[in-house]
Amino acid sequence: MIATHSFLKFNQWLLTAPTQSAPVRTVILHGDPAIFSDRLIEDVAVYLNEYDDEGGGRWLAATSELVLKVSENRDLRQLLGMAENCPNCPPSGPCGIRKTLTALGQRGHVIFRAAVPPGKNLELPNAFHAGIGSGSVAKCHLILNPDLMAPGSIANIIGDVFLEWLHRNLHRTEPALRPVE
Repeated sequence: MIATHSFLKFNQWLLTAPTQSAPVRTVILHGDPAIFSDRLIEDVAVYLNEYDDEGGGRWLAATSELVLKVSENRDLRQLLGMAENCPNCPPSGPCGIRKTLTALGQRGHVIFRAAVPPGKNLELPNAFHAGIGSGSVAKCHLILNPDLMAPGSIANIIGDVFLEWLHRNLHRTEPALRPVE
């Protein structure tokens, strides 16, 4: 049974109109699920809700349980603007989960684990990717070795690096600062 708190957060997130002025913000965590749990997803969301001033406290921790619940619920899929699944793509199967993650990510202000089959990608070109563990995807913006750091600091590091990355992307049109000689 899904935690009531997570589902209430999802409903609040869904009812909040996405901002048109800010870029879509999605954080995708990669790595072996045995290394990190849904707790890390929740901790990153808590951190960003506290420190992302432009996010307005709208960050959603899309835990595996919540993603599955949304994927299996036709009404929630429609609210996310998802088309009906084809007969060969059951909602709770790998294809259905990938489509649900893509729909959540396109709405933005969401953190989730990349639960896609090998060789498949999410259709989210502007997402921030953080890898946890040595088996992480090579194309991550950040790769952390959890054996070399305190477990409680991983969410903060991911949040800080994401906010720096986001700030840098928002100001790419500005000339780079040059050191004074």
